[in-house]
Amino acid sequence: MISSTGVKRLRIAKDRKPNEPPISAFSSTLTEKPKRGRPTIQDNFLLGRRYEWVSLLEESWPEIGWPLIQIRKDPSSTIEDVRKTFEAVKQKPHNSGLAQAFYRDTVEAATPAEIHKNRVRVGELQAKIHHALAKVTEIERSKSEMDALLKTVASEYADTVQKEITQRQEALVQLQSEINRLTTEERNLDKKSMDQEAYVYASELLDFLHSGRRAVNPKNLSAALAGLPRMGWRQSHLRCFPMPLNEPRLHYQVLVVILKMWKRRRGESNESLIGFFKTQLPKLPKKLGYTRDFLLESWRDLRLAIEECLSEKHEDGQAPYVLASIFMRNTRSQKNPLERVLAEQEKLNLRKALQ
Repeated sequence: MISSTGVKRLRIAKDRKPNEPPISAFSSTLTEKPKRGRPTIQDNFLLGRRYEWVSLLEESWPEIGWPLIQIRKDPSSTIEDVRKTFEAVKQKPHNSGLAQAFYRDTVEAATPAEIHKNRVRVGELQAKIHHALAKVTEIERSKSEMDALLKTVASEYADTVQKEITQRQEALVQLQSEINRLTTEERNLDKKSMDQEAYVYASELLDFLHSGRRAVNPKNLSAALAGLPRMGWRQSHLRCFPMPLNEPRLHYQVLVVILKMWKRRRGESNESLIGFFKTQLPKLPKKLGYTRDFLLESWRDLRLAIEECLSEKHEDGQAPYVLASIFMRNTRSQKNPLERVLAEQEKLNLRKALQ
C-alpha cells in the first residue's frame, strides 16, 4: 500500500508538465529512501538491464556526459533537455534501441504504476485477440466443412445445413468486428504506454540529476535506469548499485585518460597541445593495459582529433569530451592505403619516445 506521502509524490509526478522543473526541485520528500518490501522485478533481470545500460552509457559518454553534467548544474533544466541530450545515442553503432524512450517524438505524463497497469491491460488485450483469431480459424474450418456438405447433402437437409452456414458466417462477422475493436484499443494503449514510458524515463533521470547526491557517471546512471519504467530511479539505484559490474568499456576509459591529461595541459595552441599529448602518452602507467596501448597505437587519429577539436571554440570543460568523441570516431573510420602508411609512420615515431 502506498503511503499518503507516496501518493502525494505520485500525484505531483503525474501532474508535472514536460517542461516544468523536476520533482526534486520543489519536493521535500526526496530525502526519504525507497521503502523496502517484496521486489517487483527479479534481481537477475535488473542486473542484465544494468549491464546493457552501463555498456551503452560508457560508449556514449563522450557525447552525453558533458550535457548531463550541465543539466545537473542548471535547476531550471527540463525533461526536454534530457531528451535532447540522448539524441546523440541514436548514432551509436551498437545501439540496441535500449534508450529509444528518450528520443520518442511524443510524451505523456504518468507514473510507473500507471505504466504497469496499462502494460498489463495491453497483455490482456493481446491474449483476447489471440483467442479470437483462434476462434476465427475454428469457425472458418467448420464453415468450410458445411460448405462442402451442402454440395452433397440430401435436399431435405439442405435448409438445415444452409442455416448452419449462415450462423457461422454471422459469427465470423461478429468476431472480426470484435477483433478490430480489440486491435484498435491495444494499438492505442500501446502507443499511450510508450509515450508514458518516454516521460517516466526522462523525468526520473532529470530527478536523479537534480538530486545532487550521486556523481554523474555511467555507473550511477545505469543503476538508476535499470528498473525504469516499472519503478522509480531511487528504488532502482538502491537495488542495482551493489551489483557487480565488468571493467568499463574502452570509450569510457579513453575519456577518463583524456580528462586527466587535459587538466595537466600547458598552452592552448594546436602545436603546444599536440606536443603535450605526444610527450605524455608514453608516460601513461602500464597498469592502464589495453587503453594505454590503444592510445599509443592510434596516435595519428588522436593528433587529428586534437586539431579538429581546437578548430572550433568549446567550453574548457567540454573540450576533452569533444576530443574523445572525435578520436573514437576517427579510430572507427575506414583508412585508405595512404592513411594507413601515415598512421604507421607516426606510430613508429611515437614509439621512439619510449626508447
